[in-house]
Amino acid sequence: MAYYDILIAAWNSSIQPPTGVTGTGLSSAQSTTIKLNNVNAWTVTGTIPASILTTGSALANCINFAEFNTLTAPQQSNIMALCNISGGLLGGSTNVGLLTAGMFVTYFTTPSSPTIANLTALAKSVTQSWAQANGYPYVNGKGLINNGDLAAANSSIGGLT
Repeated sequence: MAYYDILIAAWNSSIQPPTGVTGTGLSSAQSTTIKLNNVNAWTVTGTIPASILTTGSALANCINFAEFNTLTAPQQSNIMALCNISGGLLGGSTNVGLLTAGMFVTYFTTPSSPTIANLTALAKSVTQSWAQANGYPYVNGKGLINNGDLAAANSSIGGLT
């Protein structure tokens, strides 16, 4: 049941949509189908997504020059090459083993550094589905919570019609 705790709390919340959520709230006048559609359309910002696509120019604009200046010439070259890649670059909290996030975490090692703070702010500015941010199934920025999830959440979900 712990998996559904966040869904249960949001579904039963007296504040609709819940604090920090953008979208249409749930009301007792709505059918279960409408409520599910609303929840699956909810979005949030302010959390670091597990996975994001960003651009090299967005990353370059996060780099603090004083920190960049302390890197070795090969490290600077690697960062500049990464920032010059056209197209989307994969980042996010689960992708530190990949080139983009891995390079930044390795080169800018102080968690409170200006560059890491700027990258964190960039990641937190990404709008993502509420389902994604809370570990529920999603696709293309939309939640995939369904009646089976509500059944699994059991009697803790109120107002099913």
